Amino acid sequence: MTERHRRNQQGAQIVDELQPQEDEHLIAKKGFGGFSNTPLDTVLRNMGVTTCVVSGVTTCVCVSTTIRGGVEYNYRMILVSDAVAEVDRETHEAELKTMSRVFADVKTTDEVVGLLITTGRK
Repeated sequence: MTERHRRNQQGAQIVDELQPQEDEHLIAKKGFGGFSNTPLDTVLRNMGVTTCVVSGVTTCVCVSTTIRGGVEYNYRMILVSDAVAEVDRETHEAELKTMSRVFADVKTTDEVVGLLITTGRK
């Protein structure tokens, strides 16, 4: 991990529009996956969460590692296909196929919003 990815470094700050609300948790990701060496699983379990919706960069590294980690902890994982990105489009598409085969339900943003509306979630 390069220095530019470390907490409190320029480029690692949360933009104002995405600052956590009072009742939201902030978990610092210390490696490639959100579940590795973090309290994420404990926080989610204490909240009764069983499904995780994942977006971010890069599709083949951090997103994929987080999805796979969530599966290892028995979460239903949803990967938002138009809210993830990779340097190479062909590689991105291949990883989405891999994720959809075994690890995650691959949905668009509109599909995820629809799921949230029909289940009464915000």
